[in-house]
Amino acid sequence: MAEILKAKGAAKVSVADLSRDDMAEAVEDAFRMGRLVVAAASYDADVFPPMHDFLHHLKIKGYRNRRVGIIENGSWAPCAGKVMRSMLETMRDVEIVEPVVTIRSRMKRADIPALEALADAVLN
Repeated sequence: MAEILKAKGAAKVSVADLSRDDMAEAVEDAFRMGRLVVAAASYDADVFPPMHDFLHHLKIKGYRNRRVGIIENGSWAPCAGKVMRSMLETMRDVEIVEPVVTIRSRMKRADIPALEALADAVLN
């Protein structure tokens, strides 16, 4: 997704691996940017815990007035997108753009058009 956003003219793209990178820096980057794309795996009928923690941090810090795209991953019952959406919808003036992209198991060439459509929606 980062490469697609850059190719479509995004001035700056920051990528954070919430399982490995510093959470405070990821939150800081989210506030620094006007747009955000969250991508997470489904985990026990919820969202992967580091993403849950990240979205919780955004909420308690007053994250607002942003456009957000959602990418979920799951093998047989992806649900991370629904959970992320519900968390983001509690934040003031956060616009969730469509389409929400579902990647089943691993990314395939067939997923690229949906990612490109999401990038267009986030950037416009």
